[in-house]
Amino acid sequence: MKTIGIICEYNPFHNGHAYQLHTLAQQYPDTLRICIMSGSFVQRGEPAIFSKFDRARWAILGGADIVIELPTIYSTGSAQLFGTGAIRMVKALAIDALSFGSETTDLDALIDIAKRMDCESTQEQLRTYINEGMSYGTAFRKALHTEILNTPNALLGIEYIRAGLAYNPKLQYIPILRTSNHHEETITDELPSGTALRQLITSTGILSSQLQSFIPPSIASDMSQVIENGNYLNYNRYHDIVHSLSRRTTPKELEKFGDFNEGIEHLWVKAAQHFSWTAATEEIKSKRYTYARLQRMGAYLTLGITKDILQNAMEEGPQYARLLAFNDRGRQWLRNEYEIPLIQKWAKAPNELSTLGQTMHHIDTLATDIQALCFHNESNRIGHKDYTYTPQYIK
Repeated sequence: MKTIGIICEYNPFHNGHAYQLHTLAQQYPDTLRICIMSGSFVQRGEPAIFSKFDRARWAILGGADIVIELPTIYSTGSAQLFGTGAIRMVKALAIDALSFGSETTDLDALIDIAKRMDCESTQEQLRTYINEGMSYGTAFRKALHTEILNTPNALLGIEYIRAGLAYNPKLQYIPILRTSNHHEETITDELPSGTALRQLITSTGILSSQLQSFIPPSIASDMSQVIENGNYLNYNRYHDIVHSLSRRTTPKELEKFGDFNEGIEHLWVKAAQHFSWTAATEEIKSKRYTYARLQRMGAYLTLGITKDILQNAMEEGPQYARLLAFNDRGRQWLRNEYEIPLIQKWAKAPNELSTLGQTMHHIDTLATDIQALCFHNESNRIGHKDYTYTPQYIK
């Protein structure tokens, strides 16, 4: 085993992420740690709190050897789309094994569940429960009769294995036990959730002494400078963008975007007349349309991701791998050739990409531009930063 992949978001990077990378470094000291990281938007269906350029640098400082960007089409997708896109990129880059955080490290149990997910009987029950108004996640939990799917990291791990069975059967798996609550909104343990850390950052606007205790010392000063400079997300600005687009888009136009089904576009437009986007989502939310799904729909609208694009992305897989950062250990790996182009110069990339690849390139560029527009610091809201970025070599 020469390479281990880590599918991640680092939103933001914290001690729990450093623990995973450190554990892998101890257990497999000669193996490269390659991060497949969400870019400017994350699976929550909104921009990341920090730029992908900062997060990639912190990943290297925190123990990774290479950071590759997962295209936005996958990073904003459902657990299945997210997992499938990431695993197909792992396959295209010839990565030997995959490590992921999970609330259980019982790999046999995770593999068994993944195998049952695509059985006809499971799929039939799934369709029945969805038709009864359940969300995708709730329906799957009931169809599979397992509470493991209640835990978000284990759920993603199962989706990785499910995609691996279909696209990368030789892939090895290394689950790392995760003990913190992924969605806990308050600081309650030594390895708090990303949700709690984001709330602490946005409420204080500084790298407080409390926050600093959860950030690796190798990146604390760097992150503190980024926060002090206002180069982090103002979520209210992003919500206003989604809100304004929702008011100017007709139900018929909404139908073409991902996840807009069953007439929800009419309720969406009606709810958009509320005074805030938070109030609008309160009205739309239901058992079928959870907050997470509504946030993804908002991202699809904002970034112009249609059902056709999502279908093509699911069928064809990632069309390129964009290099964000690397260190000395990762330099040799960059000289290899892979199934998809390894992009280092963004401006030249479209010339060597398929039509779908060019669409992914455009959406990634737009995602970075929208995220930048939502930063606190006005001077950092300029567009087309992707075109001026060179992969960071961190010695």
